[in-house]
Amino acid sequence: MNLQRVVDLTQVEVWRAMSLLGRLYLLAAGGLALFFIIGKATDENILVVVMGVTLGAASVTPFAVMRDKLDHTLEFLLSLPVTVAELVAARFLAAAIGLLPGVLATGVAYALVVPPSEFGMLTEVTPLPMAFGFWVLLTLAAWWLTAVAASELKRLIGWSVVTMLVFVGYVVPWVLGFLDREGARAMVRLFLEQPYAGIGIGVVAFVVTVALASVAFGIAHRGLARFMSRPDNPL
Repeated sequence: MNLQRVVDLTQVEVWRAMSLLGRLYLLAAGGLALFFIIGKATDENILVVVMGVTLGAASVTPFAVMRDKLDHTLEFLLSLPVTVAELVAARFLAAAIGLLPGVLATGVAYALVVPPSEFGMLTEVTPLPMAFGFWVLLTLAAWWLTAVAASELKRLIGWSVVTMLVFVGYVVPWVLGFLDREGARAMVRLFLEQPYAGIGIGVVAFVVTVALASVAFGIAHRGLARFMSRPDNPL
């Protein structure tokens, strides 16, 4: 893999995504301004707007892959003197970079407001780790959606969106609610007080993240590599 070609392709992908990302982030700014004007700028509303728009930004790169399939841009990209791995790496990097403005805004908002009680134990997390964790989770979600969009499995695209919405809307609140129980909080605090807690959490999180990213990369690579071999190049 040629790193310079990856950097050049990433710049192109970021530039192509700027229009849609700009609209999303301007929409967030407009929503916040409206809340301040009408006097509804509560701490919860501010976090919902900022985090919600950042969540939407995770779909920009997958949408670009689907659009490129429809308008034959993907055929042009695959005809360039670059490898499929370099093209996938550029898409993944562009997805991670595109989320940074929203993640930074989320960190700033989290530092300035009082998080709602629904956040559970996350209310005790400082803004920097919270923003970093949010960025990692959304980046992984964007990579998996990109991988599915690049594959032949059309139905998985819809299922992936549904799965992410269920995960964010139900699984995460359930986990946070469980951790908010007194017994669970005591167990977590006991574990965190151990000298090896930080290292253990870091190692597990790193291994899981690398594994999920590697699988997503492999699926995306396979999907794009097989795209040109399909006679009618269906979406």
